Amino acid sequence: MTQGEAYGRRRLPGAGEAEVIWYLPTGADELRRLLPEGEHHADLDVLSGESRVEVRVRGGRVALRAFEIDENQQAAPLAMLCLPTRLYIFAQQESSAARELMEGAEELGGPAAAFWQAWENIVSGYQAASEATVASAEQVAQRVLVGPQRGLGHITYRVRRRAFALRQAVQRAQAIFAVLAGELPAQWGGDADRLCREISQRIARAYADIESVRESLGETVEAYTSVQSNEMTHVMQVMTIVSLLFLPPTLIASIYGMNFRIPEYGWPQGYAWSLGLMVALTGLTLVWAARRKWLR
Repeated sequence: MTQGEAYGRRRLPGAGEAEVIWYLPTGADELRRLLPEGEHHADLDVLSGESRVEVRVRGGRVALRAFEIDENQQAAPLAMLCLPTRLYIFAQQESSAARELMEGAEELGGPAAAFWQAWENIVSGYQAASEATVASAEQVAQRVLVGPQRGLGHITYRVRRRAFALRQAVQRAQAIFAVLAGELPAQWGGDADRLCREISQRIARAYADIESVRESLGETVEAYTSVQSNEMTHVMQVMTIVSLLFLPPTLIASIYGMNFRIPEYGWPQGYAWSLGLMVALTGLTLVWAARRKWLR
């Protein structure tokens, strides 16, 4: 399967010569060869991604460039050209939205119906991915509450990257439907406004879910940083107390280790005296630290 070959083609029953054609993504030159001659060649820059335009509605046809969420929950490019007799889809080979559309093509009445069904499939992918991302964010938050764990930062980064890709896809869909709501071709029928409104509402719900994930992940990162900071503070506190306990014995050993004549050198109980003094001072230091609640 190479670019330029139809990956799938379905005739729409009850709609004359109407059909749905699925191509892999192609460039403007290849599109110019694939598509029939006509004025819709002005939309090639939209379909190929060579312009910043994401949707264009002219004379009963719609050309747009969007994202769908693939099976790995990553944003994959997708383009559509809806004409009175054909719906062209340019999507990756693993496109679940295009595959579902082809499988249910026998129930569709025309290119416009196929267009709306394709968007139903795309938005279903948005919602499924947003729900999975919300669940992943909740799992990350629960793991943060347990305490610092190896690999948790990497997992959080992956969830944030997935949420960013989904947010980008949903934002583009919102922009597309903002245009469609005001420029839908009249020949698409009275249901066009209703379908556009319903799909827009579903997109808005998916966007709200993603925004909640981004906020939750931001709070999770702050909580994770706080937990790590508290853990590091505890470690430093333990190290400080251990060092403090060894200061009195170190001081006494330093005094009796000087190269001067010390009276205790000739005292039979001098060794026991120095050890006892070390233990006593260490005990006093331990009691002092405990009273200041440093040992908790």
